[in-house]
Amino acid sequence: MATWIWLTLMAAVAQAFRSAGQKTLSERVSVWGTTFARYAVALPLVWIYLFLQLQWQDSELPEISSTFLLYSLGTGLAQIAATAFIVKLFQLRNFAIGIIYSKSEAVLVAVLGAIVFSQVLSWAGWVSVLLGMAGLIFLNPPGPQKGFRSLFSISAGYGLAGGFCFAITTLWARQASLSLGVDPLVSSAYTLAVTIVMQVVILGGFIVFREPHTLRKLMEQWQLSSTVGFLSLVGSIGWFTAFSLQNPALVKTLGQVEFFFALLISTRLFKETHSFREYGGMALILASVILLLWLA
Repeated sequence: MATWIWLTLMAAVAQAFRSAGQKTLSERVSVWGTTFARYAVALPLVWIYLFLQLQWQDSELPEISSTFLLYSLGTGLAQIAATAFIVKLFQLRNFAIGIIYSKSEAVLVAVLGAIVFSQVLSWAGWVSVLLGMAGLIFLNPPGPQKGFRSLFSISAGYGLAGGFCFAITTLWARQASLSLGVDPLVSSAYTLAVTIVMQVVILGGFIVFREPHTLRKLMEQWQLSSTVGFLSLVGSIGWFTAFSLQNPALVKTLGQVEFFFALLISTRLFKETHSFREYGGMALILASVILLLWLA
């Protein structure tokens, strides 16, 4: 199989287990602390990974530009926001539902592209958007608000916001990597390293200023925090490198296998149960994503 396929599968598995760790950590640490854990531990490891790539490729650090720095900064901020939204969603809903909400990413990219960038969708693309909207309605808990009004529930808002920010992360990470104009393995590693530095500085500074006690809690949970950070790095290496090698749409299509690992973790580890309504919603969203990226 092609290299990007192996990288995507690696990223999907690592991300599913990292999300499980974040859900557990979020029960003991704040949302921002849980988000920070994925970057703090990864910081020294990502530079070791970059050094090894440079040695393997017999290359030097690529020259950077303002375009690269802006895309990297945007990538970092978007990923921080996306992670925070999904962690918050884990606190409101069960694990598998949180994961599947984040998979609204592809549908949101389609809608944003059509409205903002005038990218015309085929009939299959619009059908997939409608399937995704129907799936989100099914995933919302029954309550006084029915139908499309349920899309404005708190959990739906966090899920859609997380999916949107993940979409931005994907697009900007690819642009940052391509702007370097060097070998994809080196450019993706350097993009990831610079992005994580920015994330640690920005989010770390915020926590020191607003939640200094959170750092102590993360130290107390060092084993779980380290696991989250390591799995986050493995996943990010897979995603960033795959984006540099292949069209992100194809990468994200294959990346949907993460959901099946998440469902297994949800039922086995967290002992979560799902209603027929929720299974229906999950199926509709998965169908919408696959149809969008395969036929649109």
